[in-house]
Amino acid sequence: MKVLVLCGGASSERVVSMASGDAVAKWVAALGHDVIKYDPERPGELFPFDETIAPPAIGLDVPASSVARDFDSRVVRGLLDVIEREHVEMVFPILHGGYGEDGTLQSLLDWVGMPYTGSGPLSCSSAMHKPTAKALMHAAGVPVARGFVVDENELSDVAVIKERIAKELGYPAIVKPQSGGSTVGLTVLESENDLSKALNAIREQRDGALVEQLFAGREIAATVIDGVAFPLIEIRPKQGIYDYANKYTSGRTEYICPAELPSGMSEAIQKSAVDVFRSLSARGFARVDFLANEEAFICLELNSLPGMTATSLVPKAAKAYGWTAEQLIAKILDSAWSPTEMVRRMNLLCGVIG
Repeated sequence: MKVLVLCGGASSERVVSMASGDAVAKWVAALGHDVIKYDPERPGELFPFDETIAPPAIGLDVPASSVARDFDSRVVRGLLDVIEREHVEMVFPILHGGYGEDGTLQSLLDWVGMPYTGSGPLSCSSAMHKPTAKALMHAAGVPVARGFVVDENELSDVAVIKERIAKELGYPAIVKPQSGGSTVGLTVLESENDLSKALNAIREQRDGALVEQLFAGREIAATVIDGVAFPLIEIRPKQGIYDYANKYTSGRTEYICPAELPSGMSEAIQKSAVDVFRSLSARGFARVDFLANEEAFICLELNSLPGMTATSLVPKAAKAYGWTAEQLIAKILDSAWSPTEMVRRMNLLCGVIG
């Protein structure tokens, strides 16, 4: 099968996506498929599966948010031309953030009838927009953090936001973009003096904010593959929170798998992870992130296209489950819907609604 691995893109997670693409392409090729890599931001330029396109190190510095932009006609034409010219039979998107993970790319692939791995456009867009995802998770009975939404046109109302934090949440609190990932734009507010800078970081991303009460707990990652929860991973930064630098700098974070949690909590989190996966209509593979302490846990978000480098959390969880990276990729490929399957499911849905 001719497989096109999409990586890179225009979001602040571009470099991370390249590293994921390098790993995924080799794993897909190891299964015997004909694989090429393509960065939509470099129209017409193809890379063989074994050519490394990511830099040697992702780096300590958080990337500038200004690189993110819309999925324009140049990008669309380039991608469709490659799909047709190379006789692509399956697309494996691993574009973190931006148009690769907000449902835009998936809508395009659905429109042209191209099979692809991962979730569909509605699931991706719901997961990317954190307020929508939180509402769906809450409706499914999954615990989430207390908080409120600040739309982009309300970011200048600093006094009003300060008052709401003081009345509804208290300090410390969390401010993060409504969309996006890799903790780009996330700020921990120790006091109201930190708020203006935090809101400016959100404004630079042309996004609204989600303000939440800080939940003291350990970072827990739950991988879900085709509706099955894998062993949980506990994330232990050696210093500070699990921010961009701690995620992507070797040696700054420890990973414990399976996670060391109180009796019964691991099963409860795994069940919640599957509930989140289903409530957001996810498909194929996803990572659901939690915070947990000795008494309770909350769900943070679902990542519809999580990192897939050799050291990323999803491959780590698969290894703990007893799978090789190639077995993981084979399952993801098998879970992709063909155009016929998409039509069949849409007809079933229309029948239920009708």
